[in-house]
Amino acid sequence: MKRIILHLLLAVGLGLLFGAECLAGSAAGIVNMDFDLSRQARDREVELWIPYPISSEYQDIGGIRVNGDFAESAVYTDKKYRTPMLYARWAAGAESRRLTFTFKAERLEVVKGELPEQEDPWNRADFAMWLAGTSLAPLDGAVAELAAKITAGKTTVLEKARAIYDWTCDNMYRDPATIGCGPGDVCALLQKPGGKCTDIHSVFVALCRAAGVPAREIFGIRLGKNPVQDISTWQHCWAEFYLPGYGWVPVDPADVRKLMLKRNLQLDDPKTAELRAYFWGGWDAYRVELARGRDLVLNPPQQGAPLNTFGYPYAEVGGEPLDFYDPASFKYSFTTYQLNAEGFGLIDTAGLKDLLDRDTDIALFDARNPEEYQEVHIRGAESLPEKKFDEFSHLLPKDRAKPVVFYCNGVKCGKSRKAALKVLAAGYKNVLVYAEGMPVWEEKGMPIYAGPNYEKRIETTRISPADLAALIENGGDSFQLVDVRDPEEFGEGHIPGAINIPVASFASQSGILDKKKRIIVYCNSGGRSYNAYRKLMKLGYKKINQAIFFDWKEAGQEVVSAPR
Repeated sequence: MKRIILHLLLAVGLGLLFGAECLAGSAAGIVNMDFDLSRQARDREVELWIPYPISSEYQDIGGIRVNGDFAESAVYTDKKYRTPMLYARWAAGAESRRLTFTFKAERLEVVKGELPEQEDPWNRADFAMWLAGTSLAPLDGAVAELAAKITAGKTTVLEKARAIYDWTCDNMYRDPATIGCGPGDVCALLQKPGGKCTDIHSVFVALCRAAGVPAREIFGIRLGKNPVQDISTWQHCWAEFYLPGYGWVPVDPADVRKLMLKRNLQLDDPKTAELRAYFWGGWDAYRVELARGRDLVLNPPQQGAPLNTFGYPYAEVGGEPLDFYDPASFKYSFTTYQLNAEGFGLIDTAGLKDLLDRDTDIALFDARNPEEYQEVHIRGAESLPEKKFDEFSHLLPKDRAKPVVFYCNGVKCGKSRKAALKVLAAGYKNVLVYAEGMPVWEEKGMPIYAGPNYEKRIETTRISPADLAALIENGGDSFQLVDVRDPEEFGEGHIPGAINIPVASFASQSGILDKKKRIIVYCNSGGRSYNAYRKLMKLGYKKINQAIFFDWKEAGQEVVSAPR
């Protein structure tokens, strides 16, 4: 219990020190892996192996979708470690070689409790795989000598593991110049103990095994902490050791050294001590496990040498491996879309344009009213108005793992959010909202479809909530206030004194408006009132203002409901 309390206190302290760098009780995101090997020699067969995440005690993987123009694909495991992998093959002569792998990952922070000092009996043979040396981590010679020196006088597995963890934190260091996660060449690292996560954990694991402590590396990728994050180079390696009678214990001395470097901390800094305490028995939630094992023979077997590690995708062109450390020449990109508490992710303008430019297989829907869609919409989008969701729901893809993206009239418009919640309730797994919506998309010059009645956007004259409240209070009959939303929305709540003319019938009903008076039109977020504003201009109205109902409510102004 003391250790659990200590970890909770450390979580609070580290969160204050490092913000989201270290800690969150859980993290979730949609991960999109996009591969394009079309530029490789066309006269050769191309094979691709991708680390394949599965659910476990600490992570839940769902919404898996594989799409591409491959000749064949399947999920296999290697024979030794049972590490899963997605395999795809393109025959010689294929002009296009595309694959998109999408999944949703929900990951827990791991905080182990009080570690027992009493060691239960255990059989070394049961852990032979995690006590053996590998090609770059032999357990004899200098490794054996150092392990014996570090653990001298230590009699239990826990004491030995802790001594090796402390030595690793004290003596290894992060070298930013290291390519990728590092090769984990233990003998070389004992001579020059600088590297990245695979290097640091390879030393920890080798020393543990040489001292008779079962240990293993885990290879994966970090989840992004922003709504949209390019994680193509965010591979990470961490480790764990086995404590008899308790189970596998998480450690991450590499993140200790990484955060020390990032925050310019010394070994004797109290903040360093907090990091060391947390990552002895703790992992943050921003990581997805992909693979385990060293010297892997893939399935189907690769023609190249056994893989030292399998934290990166691996491909062969005519039997010759590509450089997986270089996503630009290999041509792959990984993106995460952080999920919010409601279960959907957010995508920005650049992210959506990137998906469309790469011809990613998504379902893009416009949640606005059909009239707005017909006037102008994002190129490639279909109309699925939130207000008529059931009527249009047949347009949703049958594959519930296919990424679905909704947009409407910007961050203050609630239609895309409501539509997203409805498709989540219907069982769709990978749901995104383009919250900036049509106004920002059009403003930034992104590709649009413009109908016959489309006109380029104009600047409206806005009236603030405070000025509108003063006008209502003192303006007498000098103005007319018009709510252009649907009658149901108007009935649920509107600005005092407003009349309701829905935008769909605005032009035909606008005759009740006095051209001599000031006309103020409003809706929730600006999209429909913008259209009404423009219609009034065409009809010859001169004094027009636009208000935003969202801003009115945010300012704490009065809202009234229509009698039922």
